[in-house]
Amino acid sequence: MFILSIKAGRKKILIGLAAILLVVTAAIVVTKLFHSEPVASADGKKYSLSAGSNDQRVSFLKQFGWQVNTEPLEMKDVIIPAQFDDVYLQYNNIQKEQGLDLSQYAGKTCIQWVYAVTNYPGATDVRATLLVYDNRVIGGDLSTAQLDGFMTGFSGEKSSNDYSEPIQENPNAASTDPNAASAAPNTASAEPNDAAATAVSQIPANAWPTD
Repeated sequence: MFILSIKAGRKKILIGLAAILLVVTAAIVVTKLFHSEPVASADGKKYSLSAGSNDQRVSFLKQFGWQVNTEPLEMKDVIIPAQFDDVYLQYNNIQKEQGLDLSQYAGKTCIQWVYAVTNYPGATDVRATLLVYDNRVIGGDLSTAQLDGFMTGFSGEKSSNDYSEPIQENPNAASTDPNAASAAPNTASAEPNDAAATAVSQIPANAWPTD
């Protein structure tokens, strides 16, 4: 009887340990599902979309080879239009090429951050604009403020005729630089080189916001 009781006790212990292991494993899986880092994929490469802090936003741009001044030029709330016109649909094509899609956020208010890029080849006054919603990048581009300047996606290497319309600014938005010119999303290049400067799109004078 004594030996049988010991065997039964071991069996209960093993069952209990297995149950605990199952609960721990389930907890780990759930944690990863709900707290995993947001990512997107473009040209077969994944990149992080985390942008909840200034360091993360700077690191986001570094993924594509861009160096920026860590102090943003501008920060303000902007509204993604509830309905996209042709110009905005064209702009969203750039986002889709980057593994993103602004139509998923139509009608929502996001935060627009603008940074000065310091290492764009063959161009000065280049700005990286990130649209951030729920601490993740949902869109953006690289551009120059001039009307005859350029706009390109994160890679900085694709030529496109896709341009954005001005995003509707939230009247309650806060800006770190009231004189900042950009009011639309911007992106960056994975490996800045001379080819990137020549492959980007030229924006027509009436296609880019100047406020």
